[in-house]
Amino acid sequence: MKNLETKGAINIRNETVGTMEVIVDGNRAMQLQKLLRDRDIPFEVTVTDINGLARPRSPNERIIDWQDFYPLNTINSFMDSLETVYPSTCTVSVIGHTVEGRPIKMLKISNSDARNTGVWLDGTIHAREWISASVVTYIADYIARNFDKLPGSITNKDWYMVPVVNPDGYNYSFTTDRMWRKNRARIGNAVCGVDLNRNFGHNWGRNGFEYSSMDPNHNNYRGHEPFSEPETAAVKDLLLYSGVPFKIFLTFHAYSEVISFPWCYTAEPCENYVDLLEGGTTIAKAIYETNGRMYKVGNFKDLMYYACGTSIDWSYGTAHIPYTYLIELRSKEHKFLLPREEILDCCKEVLNGVKALAEYVDKKKCANCTLFAKKLR
Repeated sequence: MKNLETKGAINIRNETVGTMEVIVDGNRAMQLQKLLRDRDIPFEVTVTDINGLARPRSPNERIIDWQDFYPLNTINSFMDSLETVYPSTCTVSVIGHTVEGRPIKMLKISNSDARNTGVWLDGTIHAREWISASVVTYIADYIARNFDKLPGSITNKDWYMVPVVNPDGYNYSFTTDRMWRKNRARIGNAVCGVDLNRNFGHNWGRNGFEYSSMDPNHNNYRGHEPFSEPETAAVKDLLLYSGVPFKIFLTFHAYSEVISFPWCYTAEPCENYVDLLEGGTTIAKAIYETNGRMYKVGNFKDLMYYACGTSIDWSYGTAHIPYTYLIELRSKEHKFLLPREEILDCCKEVLNGVKALAEYVDKKKCANCTLFAKKLR
């Protein structure tokens, strides 16, 4: 399906048995995608708004309005548009490619000050958790558009944002199976997929099935070895080898309304438990003051369950990023199927939480971070 601005609202061409290519007017594209999803008809968006990308966009024009969930190509086009409109602060790069060859795109927002520390934000490591991509894109849009007016706690950081860590799975959840969780790795002749949040190297595979699965058909299948998947390897390489002193790592999930931190694999408290608890409480307070939503705060194992090979255990325990959080977004009521009417509220409350965390980290000045890193090494 191609989303192009044409004279007719919908044009059909290249029709064959079982498939057809549809060219859709830009104003009707999302309507048709919803129609197809509601009827369980598989589709794939192959080109998004070619005419729109070819012309300059005004700073007030948005590809995404957070009134709906958007396919992968629209999210990628959104990041490209920020780079086009704000070239002095926004840079889009490809940090790797998926098992099916799709690019994993990252947006960096920075004033290029060499003294800046790094902040990492990612979403949809689990394909079906669409709201996480919405939150990351919303935060990116806010920072890019308002950068010159934002406080030093934002502008003294380099922001690295990957709205879709799992592009293959995300696309598959849009076109075929809404509840798909893993990537699209092949095991033999079958696409079984790997749970990317069990594929990171810190305590990977520890303690068997209670923590992660060796069964390729299980939703928590961890892969055959740490970082076996190109998606997790891309995250690892960027965080370890970019030379950026990352101080904050935020990975967004759905749907438990929880702000959690390491450890996931053990009930033992992490090294700077108190700092992480205080930082998480700062996020929760800002969320509550925005919309009255109450998020629980604590280490992952206490609030959720045991897990090993997770990105937050690795980013904290191996990459030594001191303020590491896994934030479970809305909603406990609707689970993965968050109503579109709640997208914008969720994005706004989490943005305020992230802003509050950035200020908190600056105030702490990470006085114990050097000691923390030495202890972990």
